[in-house]
Amino acid sequence: MRLGGALLLAGLLSGGEEEKVHRRESPAAVGEGLAYLVSAQREDDAWGRATETRGNEIYSMVPGSHDAFRVATTALVVLALGELASTPAERAALARGLEHLATQGHAKRDTGDMIYNIWAHIYALQALSVELGREHPPALLARVRKMAEWHLDRLVRYETLTGGWNYYDFRAQTRRPSLEPTSFSTSAGLVALWHARQAGLQVPDGLVERALRRLEEMRLPGGAYLYGSDSKYWPRAAHNRVRGSLGRTQAGNCALWLWGSKKVGEKEAREGLDVFFKEHPFIDFGRKRIWPHEAWYATAPYYYYFGHYYAARLIEKLGEAGRRDYASKMHEAILPHQEPDGSWWDYPMWGYGKPYGTAYALLILKRCR
Repeated sequence: MRLGGALLLAGLLSGGEEEKVHRRESPAAVGEGLAYLVSAQREDDAWGRATETRGNEIYSMVPGSHDAFRVATTALVVLALGELASTPAERAALARGLEHLATQGHAKRDTGDMIYNIWAHIYALQALSVELGREHPPALLARVRKMAEWHLDRLVRYETLTGGWNYYDFRAQTRRPSLEPTSFSTSAGLVALWHARQAGLQVPDGLVERALRRLEEMRLPGGAYLYGSDSKYWPRAAHNRVRGSLGRTQAGNCALWLWGSKKVGEKEAREGLDVFFKEHPFIDFGRKRIWPHEAWYATAPYYYYFGHYYAARLIEKLGEAGRRDYASKMHEAILPHQEPDGSWWDYPMWGYGKPYGTAYALLILKRCR
């Protein structure tokens, strides 16, 4: 079955109506996605709003959760514009967004059990580190470096007791989180730390080594990744199987390959991508669902563009052969889901879903041209 047909089947099996397809060719889709991001920038130069709600968003608090969502969303948009901005309007939006991130990009832990700020620290560190390698006025670069160092310090502070990162602590709610790490936040954190080290920031060796050890432990023999370290007690649960791990697998493989782990190289990356596209309907089942983890194999909607982004990074790392073998499959997974307003989204989370989804989609398409 072709991927497009499988996606239609996924929609029918999930009980939903057939999704309207607004198919554009990649260059036009990218242009309209960029135009959406320019139009969606807030008055304070950030992206994402807390003023839109469906009344059933994820467990959260104010204002801390929304500070975390705002910073993480803005960082993803800055990453996308940093790679793709070409018009005066796009470059101006990037400049304003980067200034916001460098001066107002703080986020704090909400409560003892809620650590959504970890996503702000991860993606802000990555975006700011990438921008440190680009030409900017010296004063702006100084602000960017200072904020990047601040987020790096928070990744050190919020490392779990065994290494790696989680965004909840339902156990003891201690200063250093007592709940063990999740594979996907640890993967994203390691990718951000890799960029930070490339930018010349002082990334502690122990921080990286502990995270790599935990992530390697969460990688199962068949290539799937446990949801989190504590899932080792039920490794055959549905969410820990290959179909439940499709998005996590790409992030985990990307992080381990970047850091030179013996667990993942070109062979394992290709195997993961082959399974990703073979079993793709099972990650699509969760896309645009109202409730996290309600889909088969406990797939959550926000895994969709997250997983495809790290898959695209693996394709990019494979070079021309990777693009030859996988780029068209990636286009089939991304292009049909662009909305009429030029955005992409996978989860209805206040006003953050469209900006972060669009940023991910643009970063994906850029790597799969």
